[in-house]
Amino acid sequence: MNEPTRRSSRTGYTPVDPDKFVRIGRPTDASLRRAAGVSIVLAFGAGAIGGACLVAWLAPDATILYLIAAVIGATLATVWSVRGTVRSGRRRREDFVRCGGDPTGMTDMMFGTMRGRRTAEGEWEVPEQGSGDYV
Repeated sequence: MNEPTRRSSRTGYTPVDPDKFVRIGRPTDASLRRAAGVSIVLAFGAGAIGGACLVAWLAPDATILYLIAAVIGATLATVWSVRGTVRSGRRRREDFVRCGGDPTGMTDMMFGTMRGRRTAEGEWEVPEQGSGDYV
């Protein structure tokens, strides 16, 4: 087994033996990739609209300021969203592996978009979906 390090989720350290992984019903990798992509696009769009609206409220004469504000807003919102999703994904990956799940092929961003939590009994619980998968 690998030796633990300070940032276990980034180094590939698994706190359980890979031979003991159990089958956990989770969304497919493709749907998690789509969900991550959609979240990035939504953050980008919301940031661009927010930045442009903020400048429109000030009503400047130079129209280039609207574009600059939209680019800055989109960049800040996207960076904020991705950092938050990756941070929560690292925590969720750790819980997923502790429950016996196999994290092979999943990035921290994909874990950040995946719903589910560790129960008090140490099981991985996925909430009921209304219809379809994630996207």
